[in-house]
Amino acid sequence: MTMTDFAISVFRLTNERGYCAPHLSIGYKESDTDAEWTIHCGGTRAYFIRYAAPLQLDPDEQAADSHFMVDRLLGAFMLGGVGLFKAQATGRLFFSANEGEAKWTSETDFPDEIFGSHPDPTAVEAVKDWYGAICTHHVLRRAVKDAYLALCHPHEALFFAYRGMEWIVVGLKISWEELAADMGIDMKALRDFKKDANVEGGGRHPTQTGTKYRANLRNYSNWVTCLFDAINAARKRLEPTFTLKTPKELAAAFARAVPTRPYD
Repeated sequence: MTMTDFAISVFRLTNERGYCAPHLSIGYKESDTDAEWTIHCGGTRAYFIRYAAPLQLDPDEQAADSHFMVDRLLGAFMLGGVGLFKAQATGRLFFSANEGEAKWTSETDFPDEIFGSHPDPTAVEAVKDWYGAICTHHVLRRAVKDAYLALCHPHEALFFAYRGMEWIVVGLKISWEELAADMGIDMKALRDFKKDANVEGGGRHPTQTGTKYRANLRNYSNWVTCLFDAINAARKRLEPTFTLKTPKELAAAFARAVPTRPYD
């Protein structure tokens, strides 16, 4: 006998005007799989339960799917006259049953093992240094903002990473080939990225098929870190006396900033 597996995602709902979400329950069946959803929400919480017999309980896949669903709910709130809400994942549980034995696991959230809860003392001077540069150079200001937005919105990382790079190309009047060299990648890789963003992935322009790439290691991590490299090199072009940050230093800054999981 095949038992039903469950993936349960919990989101915190917030509204800047103090509104509460309505109490409601919605059911949804995926057209291309056997999986079904039950959505319960009210006040400041929303619960998304995905189930099937069996269900592939890959944490990253289930996290991505739950965010696709919560985005739809937030859109329905907006157009349904409830208000503009934001959702933050706060927990996830997975239940499976095999040969009559029920098992469950949870998605944990541990403190940063590298830095702990407090930043390195040297970060104070680094913050002051970057703050001055960001205030001085509008190109850095725009590109840094897009790097920030890419990390805050992993489902749109492709768009923000591209625009951040474009700010640098246009603002510094350099070529894409020069940007590729600054980021330490070959031009073919950069062309593939531009194709993903502009043509195939729904990153900057709609696709006829409705295809839209989800966040993954390539467009959330690799390309955002490339934007970090581009910002670092752009500052060197603007300030010749600036000492370039090492790849290890930039990687540490990225690791400190990125959420534990891309969709959390």
